[in-house]
Parts: sequence; C-alpha cells; structure tokens
Amino acid sequence: MATLLIQHALVLATFDSRRREISDGGLFVRDNVIEQVGATSDLPPTADRVINARDMVILPGLVNTHHHLYQTLTRAVPAAQNAVLFDWL
Repeated sequence: MATLLIQHALVLATFDSRRREISDGGLFVRDNVIEQVGATSDLPPTADRVINARDMVILPGLVNTHHHLYQTLTRAVPAAQNAVLFDWL
C-alpha cells in the first residue's frame, strides 16, 4: 500500500460545515484515499512519501462542474447545426 503524508501546512482549509482552518495541518493518504485530515501532530509520523508543506496552504480540489457535454447530443441534429443559439433554444 502506497502512503503519502503532507504535513506542516501553514493552514489546512477544510471547507467542511464548520469551516475549520487547521494551523500546522496536514493529511494522510493511503492508496489514493484520504484517510486522515488534521493537525500534523495527530497524523502518522511517517509515510512512503512525505511532503513538507511549510508556508503553504492546503485546500480541497476546486472542481469545475461547468461543461458542455450536452452539446454532443445535438451534433447529429440537422436543425441544431449552424443554428443561432437563441433562435434554436
């Protein structure tokens, strides 16, 4: 099992319901699954790979859910091809 420890971040922003900001924070990952988030002192002391995040901020991935996937459905619709968007809608 591959493990990763990111430790000593200036701040770890959880964006959880309590909006916690953990000073000297970090996270522990095993096989690409985050197992623990918290203060560095509460995390395992070592891992296969250790990243010192001193003077850095850890925050959740910012996922862009804006997409145009639905437009692939209209590629084969002749009325939608070369149509002015608002006229077509």
